[in-house]
Amino acid sequence: MTPIRRFAGQHRGLLRVGVSVTVSAVLLYLVLRAVPFGELLDALSEVPPVLPLLAAIAAFTFVAARAWRYRLLLSIPRTQTGTLLAVTLSSWGASLILPGPSGDAVFAWLARTRLGKPVAVGLGAALLSRLLDVVSLVLIALVTAPLAGVGLPRVFLVGGLLVALLIAAGLTALFYERTRRIIVRWLEALPLPAGLHERLHVAIEELGSGSRPAMLVIATLAARVATGLQYFALFAAIEPLSLVQVWFALSVRTLLFAVPIQGLGGLGTTQVWWTAGLTLLGWSAPAALTASLAVHLLDLLISLPQAALGWAVLQFRRPAPDDALPAEAEAQRV
Repeated sequence: MTPIRRFAGQHRGLLRVGVSVTVSAVLLYLVLRAVPFGELLDALSEVPPVLPLLAAIAAFTFVAARAWRYRLLLSIPRTQTGTLLAVTLSSWGASLILPGPSGDAVFAWLARTRLGKPVAVGLGAALLSRLLDVVSLVLIALVTAPLAGVGLPRVFLVGGLLVALLIAAGLTALFYERTRRIIVRWLEALPLPAGLHERLHVAIEELGSGSRPAMLVIATLAARVATGLQYFALFAAIEPLSLVQVWFALSVRTLLFAVPIQGLGGLGTTQVWWTAGLTLLGWSAPAALTASLAVHLLDLLISLPQAALGWAVLQFRRPAPDDALPAEAEAQRV
């Protein structure tokens, strides 16, 4: 990479961070202006300790389900299960604090340094996980909307189903050898650098050949159930909702994380995304902002210590040696 391209990349990165910080500060200021501070403190002071504890257990189950999905995608041996769980906890913590796709970047880096997986393979696993999440979230939103009393316009119903079907078709093509070869041949026809072709070929073959689609679906559903129970417990501590309502609002909030601008620590932007889902359930905007801020603070309280534990565990694990990379992946570094 030339110095000019490196400088341009660093400049874009700093610009994204600057925009995220600015947007987060502005939105957080507006949220705090709209939230009665006394009501927020009263709500937090009356939280029964058992509910955050139950939410913490559900959050850990959610991360464990994600780690199981990564294990399926990356063909991680049982001897590395503990390291994989710590890596997943650590990258999850990064996504809670840092804006944008930082959690995926941290996962790819830790998968390389702690699990011996090429960066392209780690990023591919993170991308496939995101696509599985999008399909599951869209379907849950469409199914729970009428059960929660939300009448979605027909364009959202048709568009959501179309997006879910297209992603599912693409994932299915990746996981079967015949269609995977077609994808590889199509990529090879693109005018890309030879090194990039090699990285893509290694990533597609490793992720597609070793994965079990049915188990990936089960792991994704387990993650959706766990995170639904997590926020069901958190909302029960602040403003009770039915599980169906929580799943709908949570699906809307999580899908809006795809917006490229996110706040540091999720503050500001996350309250707006929650409000989008809660107002569809009939909540007023001030009530939704107050409840969502309280829930978000409780969420950070139960989640960040678990992520910190993951980082602490990694400090006692030896980094993966360079020779742990397969021969094909070594070509990526030439």
